[in-house]
This record gives sequence, C-alpha cells and structure tokens, in this order.
Amino acid sequence: MFSINARGRHLRRPAPAAPEPAAPAAPVPPTPSIASEPTAAYARAAGVVRTTPEEARALLLSGRMPDELIVSGALRLNGEPRLRELPTFLECTHLEVNNCPNLELFPERLRATSVQATRTGIRELTGDWLVRETVNLSDNPRLQRLPERLTAKSLSVANCPQLLHLPATLHLTNWVEVAGSGLTSLPSGLKVNIRWQGTAVDERTAFRPEDLKAVEILNVRNVTRRRVLLERFGLDRFIEEVGGLIIDRDRDAGGERQLLSIPLEDDEPIVALRVKCPSTAHSYVLRVPPHVRTCRRAAAWLAGFENEHDYRPLIET
Repeated sequence: MFSINARGRHLRRPAPAAPEPAAPAAPVPPTPSIASEPTAAYARAAGVVRTTPEEARALLLSGRMPDELIVSGALRLNGEPRLRELPTFLECTHLEVNNCPNLELFPERLRATSVQATRTGIRELTGDWLVRETVNLSDNPRLQRLPERLTAKSLSVANCPQLLHLPATLHLTNWVEVAGSGLTSLPSGLKVNIRWQGTAVDERTAFRPEDLKAVEILNVRNVTRRRVLLERFGLDRFIEEVGGLIIDRDRDAGGERQLLSIPLEDDEPIVALRVKCPSTAHSYVLRVPPHVRTCRRAAAWLAGFENEHDYRPLIET
C-alpha cells in the first residue's frame, strides 16, 4: 500500500507481520500518467517527467512544477497571468510564453526548436539554452541578462532597454534584432547580420547614428532601409543638413513657420512643418502627410483636425 506525503514523495507503509511465508509479490502496475496522478504528487516532482503538450500545460498552470519536463510537442502558454515559473530543465519543440506578465523564472537548461517569450516579467536569464531556430525576447522592458551559453540561429531583443550587453559566449548564425534595446555594440566575436525593425543595417546605423551623413541617406536606393536610416538620423538634423524646398510660409504666435518639402527617389517626399515655440523659442520640425500644402493645414493636421477651417486655436503655446 502507498501513501503520498506533503512533498510528493511516495512512501511504503511497513507490511504487518505474517504468521506464514508471504506469497510471491504481484507485478508492480505501470506508473499512471500525469493527468491521473494526485495533485500533491507534483508539488515539486523529482526526476524526469515526460508528457504531452496538453498535460504539460495543465501541470504547469496548476502550480505543480517538475524539476525536469520533456514535452512531446509544442508548449504554448500565451496570455497566462497564472504562470510564474518554468521547470529547471525543459525540452519541447516550440516554447511560446508571450504575454505572461508574472513569468519571471525560466529554465536553467532549455532545449527547443524555437522560443517566443515576449512581454513577460523576466529580469535575468541564466544557464544553457540550445535553440535550433529563433529566440524572440522582444518587448521585455526589465530584461537585463541573457544566458551565458545561448546558442540559436537568430535572436530578437527589440524593445529591451535595460539589456546593455550580450554575453561574449553568445553563439548565433543568422541575425540579431536590436531596435529599441540598450545595446551599444555586439561582442567582438559575434559576426552576424544586424537588424533594426526587421531591416538589415550596419553597426554604425544601429549603434552610432551620429556618424551618419544626410547625403548617405539620400543616396540609399532601398526605400525601407532609407526610412530606417532617416529614423536613426533624426528628422530635425536631416532637414538642417539638406535644407529643403519652402512650399509655404506664414506666422503664428512663435513667429514665422515654414512648410518644407524634400523629394526622395522612388518614395513619397518628406513634408514637414518648421515651427518655433512661443514660450521657449525652440524650433521644431514636425512631419506631416505629403499631400499637405499649407502651414495652416499642417498645423490643423498635427492638432487632429481633418478640416483646417475647424482649427481655431484660442492660444498657441
């Protein structure tokens, strides 16, 4: 006869003394599946637990956390605020734990084909991760550290502003997405393509946009890449260096304002309103749709009005 103690261990009660020799023991029945085990048995189960994706999901969401979990398929736990941790060792095909804000503890050892872990509560990742395809850790604002032994094809740390460094031992073979991260360089031994919002860029564009020149942006033929370079360069600085055609001018409380246009090859022109703040005298350049042709229409659009005649500010600051 068996019983289960509070920590989930299986204990055998001592058999009562028998006056006659005991009969041969009956064969031990096979271990039941996870779904049929008593709940307390997996409060922290020892050893390796092998199970299906459905049973693994139910197991983890119930709070019964095995130390080692091998899942025969994809483990998807998206949008689960109840999920706070994952097993110390986890093996599955695809791991998806997006939009799990309370998930802070990830595996020390992870084996998977791909990992999607965006918008979670992670701060630090440690241990040994071996992932065949992409590891997507984007939109984790508190993430500060990656596993020292992380091997994958590609990695996204977009919009992870507190991640300032990548491990020197990081091994990637394809690309790394760095837009919105806190990175200022890559490890010297990491030779992969760099992406910014999905577009291939060089290290200077990603980490040293102040070294770019406006004329370089004008000479870029790829429209998508040119837009990324322009974003990194900054609209104010670009118009300051390039100038632009003044297509309209008038005055407001801050003084003269100008509507500027800069034509671009194979793309819509850049049209922007240059204004001066009446309170601080600081000049601003604000981009507007390319069809806008007057300063007043641009100001109305920036204020949220489709019809410029509805735009009647009592005071401008």
